[in-house]
Amino acid sequence: MTEIRPAMNKVQFTVPGEPCPWTVWARRGPKPVGFEKMEAWQEAIQVAAIQACGGKPLWSGPIRLEMEFWRQVPPSAPKKPDPLALWKERSIILRPDCMNYAKAAEDALKQIIFQDDSQVVLLIGSKHYAQHEPYTLIRVETDLVRPGDMDGVERLLKC
Repeated sequence: MTEIRPAMNKVQFTVPGEPCPWTVWARRGPKPVGFEKMEAWQEAIQVAAIQACGGKPLWSGPIRLEMEFWRQVPPSAPKKPDPLALWKERSIILRPDCMNYAKAAEDALKQIIFQDDSQVVLLIGSKHYAQHEPYTLIRVETDLVRPGDMDGVERLLKC
């Protein structure tokens, strides 16, 4: 039987440090560049999630996951405000893509907040350049939704 939880479970937390994109390692040969950095970032996400949830049981229903990835402006960026604003506008669309950040973060939350990443029915992600230190903001929400309960689905999907 499906466990029914009170409506509107929410948690929000911030993970300090530069976000890291998903990196694949087939477990054969050496680890690819960036894999260990991604693992460290995922561990930081897990620590922050555990602190934010306070030992609550894993959520079992549909999940709304919202993430903001705030990257550090690289040293090669222009220093003057007007060229910097134009540079940010053009370079934010470069790699790594937002979905690779989201995939790494979503995977880190599995078995920490929710049982499996297949529970995520709404994923909202954005990447930006931080004014100061880089960080990731994560919001996770679940609602009481039963099969055929369109009101519950609409509440879950509200932005």
